[in-house]
Amino acid sequence: MVAAVDPLGLTLAAWETLAAEWSLPRYRGRQIFDALHRRRVRDYSAIRELPGALRERLAGELPLAFPEIVRRELSEDGSAKYGLRLADGALIEAVWMPGEPARARVNEFEDARTILNFEFRNSKLPESSNSKFEFRDSKYTVCLSSQTGCAVDCAFCVTGRLGGGRNLSAGEILGQLYAVQHDSGRTGEGLRIVFMGMGEPFLNPEGVLPALDILFETLSPRRVTVSTAGITPAFEVFAARPRRPNLAVSVNAADQETRVRLMPITRTYPLEQVVEAMRAWPLEPRRRITAEYVLIAGENDSPDDARRLARLLSGIRVKVNLIPLNEDPRYLPGWKRPDDASIDGFARRLAESRMAVTVRRSRGPDARAACGQLKGRLEDLRRK
Repeated sequence: MVAAVDPLGLTLAAWETLAAEWSLPRYRGRQIFDALHRRRVRDYSAIRELPGALRERLAGELPLAFPEIVRRELSEDGSAKYGLRLADGALIEAVWMPGEPARARVNEFEDARTILNFEFRNSKLPESSNSKFEFRDSKYTVCLSSQTGCAVDCAFCVTGRLGGGRNLSAGEILGQLYAVQHDSGRTGEGLRIVFMGMGEPFLNPEGVLPALDILFETLSPRRVTVSTAGITPAFEVFAARPRRPNLAVSVNAADQETRVRLMPITRTYPLEQVVEAMRAWPLEPRRRITAEYVLIAGENDSPDDARRLARLLSGIRVKVNLIPLNEDPRYLPGWKRPDDASIDGFARRLAESRMAVTVRRSRGPDARAACGQLKGRLEDLRRK
C-alpha cells in the first residue's frame, strides 16, 4: 500500500509546517524541500546541512521510496519508454522524449509536416533494455502518468482499453520523473513535462495539484502541460490555482454523436459543456489552449469534420494539435491511421479557417511509447 505520508509529495508549505511540528526552525523544512526537489537527492544522508540526528529521524519516519525501473524500451528516434514498479507492485509507464535544440519550443511538439524524409523503420534495438544510454539533446520532455490505468475508456487508446486503476499520489507522480532523470543523468535544465501518460489527470486532483505546486517551485508553469478528456467539474478546480499549467483538451470530434462513440465519457460530460469550460479557462498573454484531435480513418477525418471543428472552436484562443492514430492491431483492432493526403487536407481546412494547427509527430512508436500506447498491464482486468 502507499504510505500515509509520502515525503516526495509534501509541498514546501507542508515541509515548513512539519518542521514547526517537530520543534525545528521552519527553514529546516525549506532545506529538505530544496534538497529533494532542486538537487534531487535520493537519500537523506546526502543533506549534509541537516544535523545527523534529524537525518536519522527523517530516514526512520519518512523514508524515501522511488519507483523501480523494471524495463526500458528504446526507440529509433531517441525516445525511451520506462516501465516503473511502484511500492504496491503497480506498474506504470513514463516516456522520455528528446527535443531538437534548434527547433524545440516549450510545450509544443514539432509539426510532423516540416520533417522531411522521415520514414518509420523497424528498430534494430532490443525490445527491452536495462542498459543506460546517452541522452544528448539540450531540451527534453518527460511524459508522466497520473493513474495506474484509465477508466475513461477512449476507443482509440490502449490505456483505456485495458481499464482503470488507482490514482497516483503526488510523490509517485514526482517519483517517476525523478527516476527517469536519475537514469538519464539529466537535471531540470531544458525540461518540459506533459501529463499525457496513463490515466486522466482531472480525475486525480488530489495527486496532480500538489505535484504541480511542487514542480512550480523549480519550473515555469509554461513548461508544464496537463491534458484532459474533458472532466468539466475539474476545470474550475485547476483554473482557480494561482499558477496554472498549460491546458490540453482531448476533443477528437466536432459533434456529440461522434464523440460519444469515440469517448463514451461524453455521455456524462457533453461536448458542449467541454467547449464552454474551455472558453472559461483563464489565459495569460501569449498562452493558448491545445485542442488535441486524434485523426482516425473513416471516423472523424472528413472535410466536413474539419469544418465543424473550426466552427466549434471559433473564438477560443486555441491551437489544434492533430494526432494521426497510432495503430495497435491487438488492442485497437479495425482502427486505422488516415493517409497523408487526408491528414494534410484536414490541417489545410483548419488553417483556412484561421486556426493555428500542427500535426504531431509521434515519438517512440517502435517502442510503443507514442500517444495512446502506454499500458501498465497486458490484459483488461474487467474481462477476468
